[in-house]
Amino acid sequence: MYKDFLKPVTEELQDFAKSCNSFSLGASIKFQEDILEIEENATDKIAIIGVTESRSKQKDLIEDVEFSLIRTQLYELQMGNWTIDLYDFGDINYYDDKHETETVFREVINGLIKDGYIVVILGGSPSLGYQQYRAYDEVINKINYLSIDYKLRLGNDESQTTDQNYLTKIISNEPFNLLDYTNIGFQTYFVAQEKQDLIHQLNFEAIRLGVIAESVKEVEPFSRETNAALINLSSLQGSDFSSTKNMTPNGFTSREICAIARYLGFSNKLTSLYVCDYIENYKKLDHFLVAQMIWYFIDGKNHRPEIKSFDDTQYFDKIFVPTEGYNYIFYRNVYTNQWWIEVDNTIDGERSFEIISCSEKDYEEALKGEIPNRWWKYFKKFY
Repeated sequence: MYKDFLKPVTEELQDFAKSCNSFSLGASIKFQEDILEIEENATDKIAIIGVTESRSKQKDLIEDVEFSLIRTQLYELQMGNWTIDLYDFGDINYYDDKHETETVFREVINGLIKDGYIVVILGGSPSLGYQQYRAYDEVINKINYLSIDYKLRLGNDESQTTDQNYLTKIISNEPFNLLDYTNIGFQTYFVAQEKQDLIHQLNFEAIRLGVIAESVKEVEPFSRETNAALINLSSLQGSDFSSTKNMTPNGFTSREICAIARYLGFSNKLTSLYVCDYIENYKKLDHFLVAQMIWYFIDGKNHRPEIKSFDDTQYFDKIFVPTEGYNYIFYRNVYTNQWWIEVDNTIDGERSFEIISCSEKDYEEALKGEIPNRWWKYFKKFY
């Protein structure tokens, strides 16, 4: 049973949670000891776990990764108008053999997802992003994966999975389940042009930090289709966050990363979020920020839009944009202003189509007679 690999939250932390005021997360969150009281058939439930593995490679030194201070700050935050049940199942401790940690990590994430949990993972090593992805092998056939990172982790495909090559592993290792990949916030001076070209050739997306800094709303159409996401804490600017192994002077601000976390929570498809590259520096503001990121993600999940039929005219406008080369069909949610575009997959006269998320920019491009970027990217994957 995967829960056997999880070390429960300490009694001291559980007592602290219960001592928080009745409107706080701590007052309502459940722990492993409450497992017999959990309604296993509940459809909306979020599980928080930690993983203390910090090594990129087997030979690396183990760093101090511990989440009690983050949990303390999180438990004290006040609940919103929420209906989703919250659980904190404790931590996966690292093993002497890093490969064993990876195997256990993958099994725990897989088990939680199969049991219907949306999983929030606090962690050390970004290399475990590959195991997060592989946890979906028996869950869904085609995966949309998204990372918030200042680099594209396309290192050499060596036998070990490291912080620098986990994206290479995701792309190149069987089973080939990756349908789409998006990187948000890469910084051009850290990414060789060859890696940018490769992402483009694979019809994936890599969006520069500056583009998101101009409008953080650009994240939403990509996060809407995402099944699993990773936030590398080194993607934050060093003046806002320093409890990470790889600080940089530029990066997302604390407000931007909380907005991104909320957009990820808005996704009806996302079932795991891995917040990684955390090292305990005993800085209270850093603990606060990670706790608030988790709060915003939970808030997004509690307020995510209902799934409605595109044929329901009460919720959706259907907009036709005829151009010289193609007649585009867009859908706009009149309540959330979210946009989708229809992609025709008709083969040998047999009508078939997909409706994929896009942004208002794609609609504006079509009005100008240009090919919408999201439509073109998706179309090229199959033709």
